[in-house]
Amino acid sequence: MPWDVEVLGYPLRSYAYLLGVAFAAFVGYFATLRLLESRWLSKLREKQPEFYDSLVKLARAPLKLLLLTLVFWAAVQIFEPKDLSEDVRNLIDSLLVGLIALTVLYFTLRLIDTGVAFFKIRVEQTESKLDDTLLHVARLTLRTFAVIVIALLTLENLGVQIAGLLAGLGIAGLAVALAARPTLENVFGAVTLFLDRPFTIGDAVSVEGFTGKIEAIGLRSTRLRTFDGTLVTFPNSVIANAKIDNLDARPTRRTNFTIGVTYDTSYEKLKRAVEILRDVMANHPGTAQYRAYFNSYGDFSLNILVNHWCKYLDYEQYLQCIEEILFEIKKRFEEEGIEFAFPTQTLHLIPEKPVEILNASGPVAEPKAPIEG
Repeated sequence: MPWDVEVLGYPLRSYAYLLGVAFAAFVGYFATLRLLESRWLSKLREKQPEFYDSLVKLARAPLKLLLLTLVFWAAVQIFEPKDLSEDVRNLIDSLLVGLIALTVLYFTLRLIDTGVAFFKIRVEQTESKLDDTLLHVARLTLRTFAVIVIALLTLENLGVQIAGLLAGLGIAGLAVALAARPTLENVFGAVTLFLDRPFTIGDAVSVEGFTGKIEAIGLRSTRLRTFDGTLVTFPNSVIANAKIDNLDARPTRRTNFTIGVTYDTSYEKLKRAVEILRDVMANHPGTAQYRAYFNSYGDFSLNILVNHWCKYLDYEQYLQCIEEILFEIKKRFEEEGIEFAFPTQTLHLIPEKPVEILNASGPVAEPKAPIEG
């Protein structure tokens, strides 16, 4: 049969098989490229261009190398060398293993980049910069891990004993881990902050006795700008285990103060003072909640306890809200003739009685001092 006719020592059937594999690889490559250019992915190209570009890069160069490896492997399997020495056969096998390893590594690295590009779209939508940093670290970690694993598997397939190599790497890794322990603690602290999200950049927080706004969240440390203007840097390992009071997470700002009126304020005016306080706070647009009660007799005043919850979290707006309320209270009290109390003391003077001196014949009044003239 014509398929059994030998050319250069091999039947035509073998050449037909190789051509079939090469043709299938060629068709698969261009079909993949046509799929990426189809209408089905046109919306992806418009909405997420970076992710689309990573898919194209994943399909082109790695796919070329993958198909070339497939054709080379098929050629080795179909055309089994007959008259080659053992050394040449081992060299061909080593080249095939190396080409397969390079293909897998290249494809894996591109696949990691594609996954990073996919998650980067969602990360960029968040306000925090911490997840951007963690995504970059995750990419480097995955790429390094892929290189190490594929390199070890390649060496094992080439006949290299990797048990001793792994033991040496384990000891070296332990030494590196001990030396890098503080850095690793800070990195894991950054991961904890990213997962828990106790605050974001710009939040006003109180940490370890310092109060201010979060200015930056890095992989190693977090920086806080205090309200005095100083910059405090916390290692992430410390701040991840600290008690954090996020002031911007509260729904309102609470203010407590006491209004004292004089003791000569009448019962009616005292009740009117409480009504004025409640009315002023109720009618202010910045009030979320309020309380006002006559609650104690002070040393020099009748005390009215006031609690006010302000809707505005911005410090400037909050101060303006409290100022407007206090001005209105002052105005209304003056209109009603209600006086604010201030520290006073009342002294009661008792006149002295004449001192009597007792003698044998009876009491005698104390002689008066002579008047000098």
